[in-house]
Amino acid sequence: MKDNLTKIFCVIFLLWAILLPIAPLQASPISDIPNPRRVNGTWVSDVANILSADTEAHLNQRISQLVSNNGSEIAVVTLPDTTPANTVKAYATELFNTWGIGKRGFDNGVLFLVAVKERRIEIETGRGISPYIRDRQVKQIIEEMITPEFKRQNYDRGIINGVEEIAGRLEKINFYPFPFAPIYSGIGLVGIAIAISGMILIVIKIRECRQTLPIAKQQFPTSIVFQLHIPQLTEFTSVGMLLLVFGLVGLTVSINAWVLSQETLTSLFIQPINQFLAMILINSIVAFASIYIWLSIEKFWLAQLTDIFQTPIQLYETSGFGLELFRNSGLILVFHFPVLAVLWLIISTSILLTIPSHLLFALTSLLLATGYQFLWLYLVNDMYIDRSLAREKYFCQNCRHPVQNLAADIINQYLTKPELKAIELGNATYTGYSCDRCYPQTRDRQLIYCQPNILNEDAVCPKCSYPTLIGAELNQSRKSKKFPKKASKDAISILQCQNCFREEPVYPFIPKPVSYASSSDYYSSSDSSSDSSSNYDSYDYGSSSSSSDFGGGSSDGGGAGGDW
Repeated sequence: MKDNLTKIFCVIFLLWAILLPIAPLQASPISDIPNPRRVNGTWVSDVANILSADTEAHLNQRISQLVSNNGSEIAVVTLPDTTPANTVKAYATELFNTWGIGKRGFDNGVLFLVAVKERRIEIETGRGISPYIRDRQVKQIIEEMITPEFKRQNYDRGIINGVEEIAGRLEKINFYPFPFAPIYSGIGLVGIAIAISGMILIVIKIRECRQTLPIAKQQFPTSIVFQLHIPQLTEFTSVGMLLLVFGLVGLTVSINAWVLSQETLTSLFIQPINQFLAMILINSIVAFASIYIWLSIEKFWLAQLTDIFQTPIQLYETSGFGLELFRNSGLILVFHFPVLAVLWLIISTSILLTIPSHLLFALTSLLLATGYQFLWLYLVNDMYIDRSLAREKYFCQNCRHPVQNLAADIINQYLTKPELKAIELGNATYTGYSCDRCYPQTRDRQLIYCQPNILNEDAVCPKCSYPTLIGAELNQSRKSKKFPKKASKDAISILQCQNCFREEPVYPFIPKPVSYASSSDYYSSSDSSSDSSSNYDSYDYGSSSSSSDFGGGSSDGGGAGGDW
């Protein structure tokens, strides 16, 4: 019995002797790591006691400045070791999510963890930071700016280098709502003022054109009637339309900034591509809302034209307008091609970090809005009005009022013999116009304009210019001598004018000889073509230093680590 007790005591003493050296090496649980935000409202927890007081003060000040600039959070933690965790990376991820580094919903936090015994550095990044600072970039920061200092036992300088570099990159990212600064409010108000000024100027110019249009310059030489030329809106309202375009563009940029500044939507705009898609949607909505302004201008212009023509001027039918829009769809690509370049800039992380996000926003929104508004200007200016009535309507040169179309039985009384002959041959018809206001009863050919409608262009005589040519046999020729041969071929018939009796022979069709390039030329040209083808082959979001904890962010394991 006594021997058994002795054996048990020896076993217990042996276990105590073995485990005693191990016990002090066990790391404290994560719950025992002092959270600097709860302890003293700072950002550094130097459990391993490797940082000087000046370094801690510098780090706390720099991180507080970062939080004030854009709300990102950085926690610096040094530990003697991370046992019994499997890896330092796993320990860092668990500590990051336990503390909730970064703002909730934005996940814009970074954990800078140093494990002294493992000689390991881990920089854990939140989900919202990963699209901007890739893991390979974090790895590069560790290898180039931190590890060399740690190998020289200069922990203070290594950690300062890493925090400064990461903080500098984070400050170029806009995690928070777009700051609807007074400048964007001013842009919107100025845009409204410019747009209203443009519309007023357009109305004034249309009214002026309404007064001068009936005395427009005639388009063909006659002293009886003239036709109107319907000018495009930009011909006389270019300044007003440009003011309207840029006014609406300024208003659109302001609306974009206001929508993106709403805190209820900020969780949607963490990713740059989401912000870009949101701007496209906002610009599309504003653009289609502003098209009613352009259509109102068009409607007013059509009303003025209707008064001038005394005939309703209609728009293109829906099918015709859609066809024209399809034909000119390339215009949309021309205006929005620069936006594709901006999209590339937004997706490219390396370029994004060198350009302020506000500048990217302003440039993207400006290009989108300008493209839409110039598209509407083009459609309203060039594609809407049906000008066929202007080509068919005639006005009196004397009184400037529309003339009347004479009936067919009346116009025949004033036609000349060659014109009657052309009608008889079926080569032309004639439409007569006369002004009843100036000549209500007296009818004189000199006071009537006869518009010829040529039905057969080949029947126009080159000598008398009347469409009175007909085909005839050679024996019906009035000429006594024979027509000369052409390419050793005799004439087979003649064209005879029934007005001036001019005759011209008709020869059989003689194909022109076709010359072919030599085979050597062909191959040389193909070689040259192949060669040529190969040649072308400061917003304040409020400091959270007085907060009692981190913002509640999370991480899914992003970031990188390195040994020294």
